[in-house]
Amino acid sequence: MSASEEDVQKADELKGRANKFFNEKQYQEAIELYSEAIKLNSASPIYYGNRSIAYLRTESYGWALEDASKAISLDAAYLKGYYRRATANMALGKYKAALTDYE
Repeated sequence: MSASEEDVQKADELKGRANKFFNEKQYQEAIELYSEAIKLNSASPIYYGNRSIAYLRTESYGWALEDASKAISLDAAYLKGYYRRATANMALGKYKAALTDYE
């Protein structure tokens, strides 16, 4: 089911607020707002990608890997998703998987 126009707008506003928290290194708050945005519009790879980098900053590598993979599944051309998934794989010691994403 696709998100309503109103939900898409609300989700984008939440992403904007989350980005501010992220830039202030308040990663947990950013993660919570990205999660709310995803609940409203789960079709956006950017929300998953942004939450992935916030998870990386908190060293929650498994969650970061999951979100990066979801972002890629939503948009195979989303390059940041590959970079974030590779970074998470490196942190988890999965070097061959990371190398695949770096290529």
